[in-house]
Amino acid sequence: MGSSKEEKEREAENRERAKKIKRLMNEVSKYLQSETATIEGKTKEKSIQYFSGEALVDTLMSSAWAEYNEDLHVETRMDAVEFCTGLLSNEFFIALKLKSKKRVTEGDSSSSKSKKKPKPLKFDVIIDAGDFFDSADHYYMWKYSPMGIWAYIIGGGLLLGVIAMALVPVWPGEAQIAFQYITNGSGVIVGIFFALLIVRLILFMLVWMFSKGIYHFWLLPNINEDKLGIIETFKPLYSLDNYYEEKEKKDRRKKRREAREKDGISGSEVTSATEDKKNI
Repeated sequence: MGSSKEEKEREAENRERAKKIKRLMNEVSKYLQSETATIEGKTKEKSIQYFSGEALVDTLMSSAWAEYNEDLHVETRMDAVEFCTGLLSNEFFIALKLKSKKRVTEGDSSSSKSKKKPKPLKFDVIIDAGDFFDSADHYYMWKYSPMGIWAYIIGGGLLLGVIAMALVPVWPGEAQIAFQYITNGSGVIVGIFFALLIVRLILFMLVWMFSKGIYHFWLLPNINEDKLGIIETFKPLYSLDNYYEEKEKKDRRKKRREAREKDGISGSEVTSATEDKKNI
């Protein structure tokens, strides 16, 4: 009887300790995610923000947790690596494998006025990475997403909206009429949007067929760009591109980039060389 009671107390202590460790990991991860410098990169699926293992350890070592703390003891970089390994095993962030160490530059090298912008590095996601490395050559990306104040506000708003929708039958008559106008108007706007998508697809197919695939015509080409503002979405009104000319331009740019990489010349070196010629 006494042993079973001790086991229950021990289990309760273990559960409480696990909750405490989880809360600590959430707190430290939230701090590290906001303070650790990240760089833009890409995986097969999407654009990402990645960081190095060295940068993460540097951030942790410069934080208040590097001083004496009764919950977390990070006195040396090895202590920080051990804690970051726990974050990795609990999938607060995931490991990445760099595909290529070469940074390819965007833009045409023949134009000396255009500034070259390095393309983001490409990575593969590593499943079950295991150990965490305090190195500038090992890369990771955050998977932990802390709940902000706006998440609670939006969640509460959605909950209140669902409750209000369920109580529509008991609304006053004027409120029900206004709600009906709003829902009908929203349905009309959505219908117009889908009709516009169908019309622009039909126009594209007609121009493509009659030009035998040479010309690509799009009505409102930026209508699906979610990163643009409302006004910019409707500009320009249309676009008409010669497919083969655009393809030749892309091929020429690709060949120039490959030639520079083969010769070991980067885009910045080409730009500086062009500027030196101008100065001479």
